[in-house]
Amino acid sequence: MLSRYPTRTARRLVPALLLAVVLIVIPSPAQSPVRSAPAQVATLPVSELSKGMTGIGRTVFAGTTPEDFNVEILGVLTGAGYLGDLILIRVSGPAIERAGGIAAGMSGSPVYIGGKLVGAIAYVFPGSDHFVGMVTPIADMMRVLSYPERVQTVSRLPAGAAAATPVLVSGVFGRAYTRLEASLASLGLKAVPAGGGAPSVSAKVASGPLVPGSSIGVQLARGDIELTAVGTVTYVDGGRFLAFGHPFLGTGQVELFACSAYVHGTIKSDNTPFKMATPGQPVGTVTQDRLNAIAGRFGKDTAAIPATVQVIDSETGREKKVSTLIAPEESLIADIFGAAALAALDGSIERIGPGTATTSLKIDLSGRPSFERSNVFFSRRDVSAASVWESIGIIAVISENASERARIDKVHLTVEVEPARKTALIEQARVVQESVKPGEPVDVEVTLRTYRGARVTKVLRLDVPADVPGGELSLCVRGGGFFLDDEGLKPGAMGFEELIYMDLDDLFEELSARDCNNELVVELEPYLAEEPDIKPQEPQARRDGQAQRSPKEAAPPEHGSEPAAPECPKAKAVTDWVIEGIKWVTVNIEAPEDDYSPV
Repeated sequence: MLSRYPTRTARRLVPALLLAVVLIVIPSPAQSPVRSAPAQVATLPVSELSKGMTGIGRTVFAGTTPEDFNVEILGVLTGAGYLGDLILIRVSGPAIERAGGIAAGMSGSPVYIGGKLVGAIAYVFPGSDHFVGMVTPIADMMRVLSYPERVQTVSRLPAGAAAATPVLVSGVFGRAYTRLEASLASLGLKAVPAGGGAPSVSAKVASGPLVPGSSIGVQLARGDIELTAVGTVTYVDGGRFLAFGHPFLGTGQVELFACSAYVHGTIKSDNTPFKMATPGQPVGTVTQDRLNAIAGRFGKDTAAIPATVQVIDSETGREKKVSTLIAPEESLIADIFGAAALAALDGSIERIGPGTATTSLKIDLSGRPSFERSNVFFSRRDVSAASVWESIGIIAVISENASERARIDKVHLTVEVEPARKTALIEQARVVQESVKPGEPVDVEVTLRTYRGARVTKVLRLDVPADVPGGELSLCVRGGGFFLDDEGLKPGAMGFEELIYMDLDDLFEELSARDCNNELVVELEPYLAEEPDIKPQEPQARRDGQAQRSPKEAAPPEHGSEPAAPECPKAKAVTDWVIEGIKWVTVNIEAPEDDYSPV
């Protein structure tokens, strides 16, 4: 794990996990839970340190057993750390010589002088002297144990607060990896590919207690997809531990997986040596992620979110399922799920190209009914990507809701993909009745031209509002993948910033009511109901099925004066195709008879 050095005194100094670029993720066999070992020790404050003092450091260079190496104090940089001093050291000894110096993955390695704990190795100088590094004083780390452990997840880091902490990513490739990489970067994390699948190596992951110097991992996800950063345990007090000596996310109270780790070896590098390691079995939960350390409890369960994506390729009959456990870090749930979904789709259909996908999303929630939504998507270039964006958006607006915390218990997405283009264009539309009275239904006959198939006729019945004035009324015939507002017809969108501030009940109602791409919709234009003298010209459908804007151009309202959008009466019907195109039709509304007679 690595973060940028926090002060101007040493810009090239980075946490000792910054450059762990070859951490290999190997699924390990189930073993008994890892226990902690009590290790109460005396501590040595910075004020008692002086240049030339010597002691030992402790870390795992291979396997699971910590080894000692020599440490010499070079000085103390006052105020150089996030919240205090940093201790400049030089390391030596046979083990550290074989490793090539301080290696990425050594963050948290405890340093002792005269048997007293001084702090944890946390920063190195990449591309420089690998045997010189910086230690975070133990007093600054110990403060983390005093914070309350009321577990809650946190939102994104503020702009400019990102740190380059590496996260080893396994099971995600291609554009799924690229998308996940960008999401992690927004939290100050650096994605590092760790390959996928199990190499022909048997990793013996520790089943004994973790002690100061043992390797420990922090995971955002585990399973078929794993996101892991590995460091070293600094201090153990009964069931509690301190590690890293620098932040991971740096966001305070967290709920992240803690796991054991097996070190295969340390690789020398001109930039920074790094450990090759394998995440092991769960050992507890990281509950604090502060600027000077991470802290947690051994044996504490993490409220993981099981996420499953099942893909059925109708072309080959192949099915693929990707399952992962996601840590309840609200700002990453949707992105990690999205990476799992794209990985499952790409791994199943083994192509990036056109097709039609039918999706079924189910989200189980604590204390609420499950949310379910099905939809159909078509893309002429990338059906896999087109089919997952809506599910990612729905998970994001639920998990990051601003009105209250929605606890997601489980997520399941089923996607059935076929290479065929299952689309239909709205070719013609006409109103069956010559005129209707306010409050009466109007029938609209729609002719669909299916792709390389026959024409199909659908009749939709729309109830005309009783308060509509007499005159010519405009109706829009469209596919469910578009929506109307005061500026005309637009492609359907999640409206993220608006949706996250809705009450949860209203949010679920809004998401459930959204039209699906395979629905044919007849809708009354609200502004034309108020201004029946406007006669829109019918826009020509584009080749890609997206319609041009309505000719109505409303003047922008003054800031804060925009009225609530009126309910737009509509009728819709489910079809076997993704509906493309748009037609405008008009119906004559008979003027209501006066309820009084002139004198």
